Amino acid sequence: MKIVDLRERALEPLHGHTSKGNQPKWQLRGQWYKADHMGYEALAEVIVSRLLLKSNVEDFVCYEPVRVLYEDVERNACVSKNFRAKNEILLPFERLHRAYHGRGLAAELAHMETGEKIRYTVDFVEQTTGLQVVGKYLTTLLELDAFFLNEDRHTNNLAVIRNEDTKEYRLCPVFDNGLSLLSDLNDYPKEDDIYRCISKVRAKPFDLDFDEQVTAAELLYGPQLRFSFTRADLSEALAGLEEYYPEETLDRVERVLREQMRKYPVSFL
Repeated sequence: MKIVDLRERALEPLHGHTSKGNQPKWQLRGQWYKADHMGYEALAEVIVSRLLLKSNVEDFVCYEPVRVLYEDVERNACVSKNFRAKNEILLPFERLHRAYHGRGLAAELAHMETGEKIRYTVDFVEQTTGLQVVGKYLTTLLELDAFFLNEDRHTNNLAVIRNEDTKEYRLCPVFDNGLSLLSDLNDYPKEDDIYRCISKVRAKPFDLDFDEQVTAAELLYGPQLRFSFTRADLSEALAGLEEYYPEETLDRVERVLREQMRKYPVSFL
């Protein structure tokens, strides 16, 4: 098991994130490290990225498990490469909207219907950045969130990348899926029935219901996401993670994924 000493590294500052998404984060030699905060967020990141290898999503961040040492305490974490170049910044939709309209995107969307919120967001981002496939991109994210039960896709987690030299924009790879698969053990304790836990998860940012978001986005921009993994592939995705997490946690994640596969069979090739 690899242990990375981060005792001399400063924590990365938090910018506009929800309290649920406030994982401890560090940068070291071109890599990002994120530690578990409320349960098994790092495990969720790893599993989601491994299963995205068996999907039609082409641009996503790969996460691997690691142990980190910080403040003389060992913690489970995940590591990924920095997907931004030195001259690039991450620009959340929330901040972008405030820069152009003087108020955040979440406030602008507050009184709209679900489909109207999605269309407004796509039109705004395309008009201000010049990007042309934001609708398909956003639909893919909402489909992924519904499948993996990601409850933290707020308007500060939706972002584009801007080159500060050329002022050109590009879409972010799929990243930041740590609050998926019931990883928050404060809200979804291990001892609770997983089906009851699944029913409690609420979506963001356009509707509290995952399926309502997906249906609205697909009506506008068409279905996007396709998986090619099988139930047998879930064991492969979980391979090697018993070094970091107990069997009961890995079993819980596998049962959640099996239920989601049952619920969304149309997403599979």
